[in-house]
Amino acid sequence: MKKGLKQTAFLLSAFSLLAAGCSNGEENTVSSPGATQAAAATQAATATPAVPVKIRMFASDQSLPPLDASDPNILFMEKKTNTDIDLVSLPHSQYEDQLKLKFASGDFPDVYQSWSGPEADLIAAGKILELNELIDKFGPNLKKNIPQAAWDAVSVNGKILAIPQPSSNSNSVLYVRQDWLDKLGLQAPKTSEELMNVLKAFRDKDPNGNGKKDEIPFSMREKFTWGDNIFGMWGVNNSYTEVYYNNEVIIQNIHPNMKQALGFIKSMVDEKVMDSEFLTNSRTVWEQKIKSGLVGMWSHTQQLAWQWQSDLDKTIPNEKPNVVAIPTPRGTGYDGPLGTRWSPVAKTYIVMKSTKNPEAVIKYFDWLMSEEGQMFTDLGQEGDTYKKENGKIVVDTAKMEKNKAFNAIFKLHGTNPAVEEAKLSNPAAFAKLQAAWAVGDKEGFKNEAVGMPAAKNTYNIDTMFLEEGSKIVLGKAPVDHFDEFVKTWRKQGGDQMVKERTDWYNKNRKK
Repeated sequence: MKKGLKQTAFLLSAFSLLAAGCSNGEENTVSSPGATQAAAATQAATATPAVPVKIRMFASDQSLPPLDASDPNILFMEKKTNTDIDLVSLPHSQYEDQLKLKFASGDFPDVYQSWSGPEADLIAAGKILELNELIDKFGPNLKKNIPQAAWDAVSVNGKILAIPQPSSNSNSVLYVRQDWLDKLGLQAPKTSEELMNVLKAFRDKDPNGNGKKDEIPFSMREKFTWGDNIFGMWGVNNSYTEVYYNNEVIIQNIHPNMKQALGFIKSMVDEKVMDSEFLTNSRTVWEQKIKSGLVGMWSHTQQLAWQWQSDLDKTIPNEKPNVVAIPTPRGTGYDGPLGTRWSPVAKTYIVMKSTKNPEAVIKYFDWLMSEEGQMFTDLGQEGDTYKKENGKIVVDTAKMEKNKAFNAIFKLHGTNPAVEEAKLSNPAAFAKLQAAWAVGDKEGFKNEAVGMPAAKNTYNIDTMFLEEGSKIVLGKAPVDHFDEFVKTWRKQGGDQMVKERTDWYNKNRKK
């Protein structure tokens, strides 16, 4: 399903470079470039404007120090694209609310950043520009390097309503202390039954060698966070994920397989192989437990495969820790896709119909997706954050750290392995990362919510699932109580949500 997302053709060439208003919401309310706009675009294709084109952009600050117009990277980017970027950074924690306030007051940019397609009310109001023709004319790099799955996620009935940043490896993987497995003569588990046996061995056989029964075989964080691969043994996810199942679009919290996943977590609790504080662990507490050498297995993002190894090398060097990513074991009685949800887009950029020079906007994003643009948004400017020595890239990690905000906002491409290798400058670190990618690339199930309008009302599903799921795994309610939870949620309005989501899917997405 995810083959091709790493943009193989481009990466080979990159590696070579390294080495050397409001309506009824019907379909016709989505605006296309008009005749005048198309004529202007054709003229623009033959002559670069003498004056830089101003592009006003709303974007999340990604919870990082805000950029200003004098940032050297912005100035470099503007020169390369003949643009004047007016970046309006909004606080990440309030981003969606801030966007709504600006739009409600009539403050519309040329383009804004999101994580999905545009809101349904903006589409219905004719505020969003359809991009198909413009991308065909001015976006060769966009067309070449963005996979179809990402375009599909931001399209409605074939109409492209956003420029997506493809997501190559957004799903988490299962990490295990391989040194613990080796010490106990165990193999990586391939089934839920084998997983339980491994966790029991971690519980009983003192793999950390301190003579104490203090091992935590498996740990996750509060509200079932980072327990993804346990749920994923039955192809479900505990965070907001929608799937097309049994002729309906449903949120996975009510999927029948969720009952089996909760039942298995209950058995982990009963067998005392689950962290006793798994429903309340804060990030800080959870990380500290792992770094102190107490935890044998956990789920987390692929991208931090080396970071975990590096952290444990520093905190428990005498144990010679070996952190590896392993495939998600298969749950008993389940034969579908394993792992965690996969979203084909990481973030998106949505162009407003009111922009005065849409072709310049497309050209700008097309440059970001060019080989030069990808190198720049990943590594910064040559001679500043990196240099070439004997055909290899040498990265100034301190300066790279200062580019985090710029990278987070303007990077448009997916994972570039050649660049990641250059940034790490450590063969062992890159090998860990590659191994985690290899696991994640073979797993995952699609999150249908990506590209769909936000649900009008989720009828308190998050809180209800946390409360009822917690009762089940802690033994305060029988596993069969899950069926009552689903019936109650559907009756109190959930059926309406399911119908609305399914109707939209059948009209706009189903093939």
